[in-house]
Amino acid sequence: MNIAIVGYGIRGRKMAGLTKNHFPQHKISAVCDISEKALLNAKNDFPLILTYTDFDKMLQKETIDILFIETPAPFHTSFAIKAMKQNIHVLSDVPAVDNYNETIDLWNAHLVSNSLYMMQATTNMYGYIEYAENLQKKGMLGDPYYIETEYIHDLSELFGETPWRENYENIKYSTHCLGPSLRLMSEDLDTVTCFDTGSHIDKIKGRHDAMVAIFKTKSGAVLKLMVSFINNCPAHGQSYKFYFTDGYFERTSNTHGDETGETYFFSNKLHVDRKLHKLDIGERLPINMENLKIGNHGGANYELLRRFFHSIENNLPSPISLKESLKMTLPGIFAAESAKKNGTPVKIKYPWQG
Repeated sequence: MNIAIVGYGIRGRKMAGLTKNHFPQHKISAVCDISEKALLNAKNDFPLILTYTDFDKMLQKETIDILFIETPAPFHTSFAIKAMKQNIHVLSDVPAVDNYNETIDLWNAHLVSNSLYMMQATTNMYGYIEYAENLQKKGMLGDPYYIETEYIHDLSELFGETPWRENYENIKYSTHCLGPSLRLMSEDLDTVTCFDTGSHIDKIKGRHDAMVAIFKTKSGAVLKLMVSFINNCPAHGQSYKFYFTDGYFERTSNTHGDETGETYFFSNKLHVDRKLHKLDIGERLPINMENLKIGNHGGANYELLRRFFHSIENNLPSPISLKESLKMTLPGIFAAESAKKNGTPVKIKYPWQG
């Protein structure tokens, strides 16, 4: 299949390299970017590639089977809509949309398209989340009634190269934590209240050191999410605390910077000692343990591509469908709305609700 990429920055280049090295049956045939430097990088990586600065022109001239969307976070939706209208399969970086109005247009385009849409929610491919999901399916955990999760990553050094991050409302980058959390929840998130710390570290107006949201489902389950792009915390990455009706599951952050986090769980259906039990499982899925050269994030990027291509080749449902993508994207958008209203509770809307 012929693959086009829009956005050839850090992420676009990474996904192109993984495709070239591990899925050579598919061809990176065209790249679109407004940056001359990015297009030069694409030419260096793929000497025979065709490059464009005009996305519509690329769609018109090229025969494209798949589109990788790797642009800055606020600019994914229009490219996905245009591709799906031409029945081009879409692999979009997170988040799926930047506002609710875009959601309606994307959802409607998806309903009439023959293409497959998948979002690059890397954390959904982590080994410890799959392990927790399997424990739950076996009846070892029960239902979650309270979750605490954090995405802590000091990205200030990337502001120059990726300026969209500088004033981005980081709670809208909710997918990294909500994706795994929602895999263990049977309900959608229904309401949210959120607060924004503003800028204390740099004291620059418009920046957000941290944003904290409290989500609630209709049955009363609660999820607390904190996202920070500017901080002095060496324990970067994602962390999770799941409180279940029959157990507990925890994944710690990278506790000392370069060291990996740790995984613990307890089940009153399995244990009698009332102690946390450490699990020897981290980000990497067991099926990828023998291949340590398949990219960062514990091989999650590779696994995204593997499942994406497999679904297209075998006419299977999307591994992370648009509906799932919006379930983990829209709560962050409405959380940002609540923060602008100084924490006023906001109802979360989904396009399939009418």
